Amino acid sequence: MQTTNDSRLYRASCSLDGLSVGDAFGERFFVHPDLADNLIASRAIPSTPWYYTDDTQMALSIFAILRECGEINQEKLAASFAQRYDSQRGYGAAMHSLLAQIRDGGAWQKLSTSLFNGQGSYGNGAAMRVAPVGAFFADDLELVVTQAQKSAEITHTHPEGIAGAIAVAVAAARACKLEGAIPTTAEFLDQILPYIPDSEVKSKICRARELSHNTPVKSAAAILGNGTYISAQDTVPFAIWCAAKHLDNYEEALWLTVSGLGDRDTTCAIAGGIVALYAGKQSIPAQWLQAREALPSWAFLDKEALHNETVTLWRPVGPKELSLIKDSGYQEFPPRLPEQPIFYPVLNEEYAIQIARNWNAASADTGYIGYVTRFQVRAEFLSRYSIQTVGASMHQEYWIPAADLAEFNRNIVGLIEVVAEFQE
Repeated sequence: MQTTNDSRLYRASCSLDGLSVGDAFGERFFVHPDLADNLIASRAIPSTPWYYTDDTQMALSIFAILRECGEINQEKLAASFAQRYDSQRGYGAAMHSLLAQIRDGGAWQKLSTSLFNGQGSYGNGAAMRVAPVGAFFADDLELVVTQAQKSAEITHTHPEGIAGAIAVAVAAARACKLEGAIPTTAEFLDQILPYIPDSEVKSKICRARELSHNTPVKSAAAILGNGTYISAQDTVPFAIWCAAKHLDNYEEALWLTVSGLGDRDTTCAIAGGIVALYAGKQSIPAQWLQAREALPSWAFLDKEALHNETVTLWRPVGPKELSLIKDSGYQEFPPRLPEQPIFYPVLNEEYAIQIARNWNAASADTGYIGYVTRFQVRAEFLSRYSIQTVGASMHQEYWIPAADLAEFNRNIVGLIEVVAEFQE
């Protein structure tokens, strides 16, 4: 039976996928504005790979802490932000020093409140990473507000920075729980506004609510801001407006958002993290998911697994594949067929058993249904690949490109075991 935490994590993982693909998609359009406009007008899919930025890097820490603690634990989240800081991800100027000082033992409470001559930061950094919080706590909007604020305070203590985070988190929660007819843009914004503290962020979302249905995106960006000033109040209203315009269509929402230019990785991350919760993960084009840089496994594995040298994986196999495994001395999996571009080992034995027992067709000769194999793979090797969640039951699997299977086999430690066999 699915647990409440499984359901929450599944929602948060959907939002994280929407956020990270949006982030990486938007980042690819940081070219000359005229060229960006031409590429967007022609719907030119950016070349790969799509590298994610600090938006995703920090959202990964949020997801990891929600997974570990079931809530925003500020001490652990601050430590994760600092530990996972990557100077190549495009952090805001103030974050480089702040996270370095936290990593060196500084108190985040004092450091965060001291930014900008004691005013705290009102940048868009707290808003860009927060959508998974709204997804996780979507059953309780009061919790969404308090948990979003807690996630913001580690780096952004200015009221505008906090208001931006709350607005995005509530929008994500609302998108997650919508039922029936898709609301109009104004109706969706009306569901968010009561939870946002009085602020310029709120005032601009009120202004967004008044925009006519056919307002051109460039006009909306000029009125609401598009993140050019990297502030919450210059970023969040436009991103939420774009999400509200296309709640049921991830692709259209992202093309609309990136058309506003500005801080396009962040506006697309915010919109993507919201829309994926209503439209579903399946609405994210498969080509875009594959183009996005793989998310690291540290955000998805239990802490114990992270400290181990190997990770235990399972894989359901058929008789032909098992025969080839046996021929290798139980040391490697056979190459994929041309129509099989991905190799799917799973992280949960129950899931592997379910596939082997129920999903594969029985053989007319033997009544075979399936086998389950178990094996160990070096954790360091796996850290380069993304863990994918499958279905609402939070089953997890790696997606290993067929071209990498030989290297995957070289990182198997010990032998491949057959641990279960199912027949009619």
